[in-house]
Parts: sequence; structure tokens; C-alpha cells
Amino acid sequence: MAIGLITRFPEGAGANEYDAVQNELNTEGDPPDGLYVHCCGELEGRFQVFDIWETREQHDRFQQERLIPTMKRVMGEERFAELPEAERVETEIHNFVIP
Repeated sequence: MAIGLITRFPEGAGANEYDAVQNELNTEGDPPDGLYVHCCGELEGRFQVFDIWETREQHDRFQQERLIPTMKRVMGEERFAELPEAERVETEIHNFVIP
């Protein structure tokens, strides 16, 4: 079943960090297996990402194999280690439409 994930960045991380990591990830040119939708923006003063994935396992694999290593490379190991963990909200997706 598809899952929706909202990731709320910790304070001190925002659009600049997101853009730097995205430039390295190249998810538009090399999309991860199982990603249906990816969007982001600021809400209530915090940068947030909303994704819909085919399965939780595909998300977890992307995070471990591509996202975290890229974040460490772009931000540096020390800066990455200092960041508080992002808040996450997960839900099963009942229905979504891609026209």
C-alpha cells in the first residue's frame, strides 16, 4: 500500500540545504524506485517535504542508500551529525490521482 510522508525539517535547515542536496541527488533525472510524488515548501516557518511512495521499504532503501550519504557529502559529516532529527508524519494513502 502507498504511504505518504511529511518531513518537517529541524530549525536551521531550510530551502538552501534542501536545494544543495537535491542538486546532488538528481531525483528528477534519476528518480528513486517507488516514488510517486515529491513536493516541498515552507509552512508555519518550517521547511517541509511531502512524498508519496509505493511502499515504506522503497522509501527506507532510498533514504539509506542515497539520501543520507548525499546529505553527509553536501553538508559535511559534522554538520549532519549536529542536526536534530526531522519530525515525520506517516500515513497510508487511501487514494491519489495523477492526471
